[in-house]
Amino acid sequence: MTTKRVFLKGSMANLLLPVFMMVFLSFLSSCKFNQYETGDGTYSYLRADFVEIHTIDSQKVDYFINDEGEKLRFSNPYSVKWAEKIDTLYRALLYYNRKPDGIEPVNIQRVHVLFPLLADSVKNPKTDPVTLESVWTSDCQRTFALNDHQGARYLNVSFAVKTGQHDEKLVQSIGVMGESRQDTLMLTLLHDQGGIPEYYSSHIYVSIPLLSFKEGSTENNFSSVTFSVNTYQGIVVKSY
Repeated sequence: MTTKRVFLKGSMANLLLPVFMMVFLSFLSSCKFNQYETGDGTYSYLRADFVEIHTIDSQKVDYFINDEGEKLRFSNPYSVKWAEKIDTLYRALLYYNRKPDGIEPVNIQRVHVLFPLLADSVKNPKTDPVTLESVWTSDCQRTFALNDHQGARYLNVSFAVKTGQHDEKLVQSIGVMGESRQDTLMLTLLHDQGGIPEYYSSHIYVSIPLLSFKEGSTENNFSSVTFSVNTYQGIVVKSY
């Protein structure tokens, strides 16, 4: 079983950034009050979790593993266009109804996994501003190995970049740069606007594995993490 990696260690990948329309707020506002009196309305079971989804076939997902280690199977395989490789686990944000008689997926959004680049390997790092929404940590109880780790601690980030109509040859680049100072892992979000106009926002979710930079190490041998992001209001530093 393999893991899909969009951002590989030692490289910085380019993203073509589509516009994601967040429709779930309008869903919730349309619910009728009397449905909640019974506790069994259309959206009574709706949940949103960061998970690992598994493909049984190209673009077909049969089960997922949440960060608590639960392995839950869909009643029927669910189509996900961007999950192209067979027998592969992808990081994702899953909206689903968890009902007594089974799991019903509503929507699956891709969560890109960013492996930090060593700071001394990044020449002229670009930190163009983004709109930071939230940052939090989670422990993913994996059933497979990731760089010899059975369990992976993630730093999860929700943010938005500006985009607009532009030449198809232009792309934005996103990555993470990291360095260790004593027992602190210091991470910086990298962003190259790439000349793309800044007219409207495109939302992105990423998960950053908090792994040691020391060669041969199989543990997260640091006691704290800092995460630095350049926003339109200035530099924001989060500590964990």
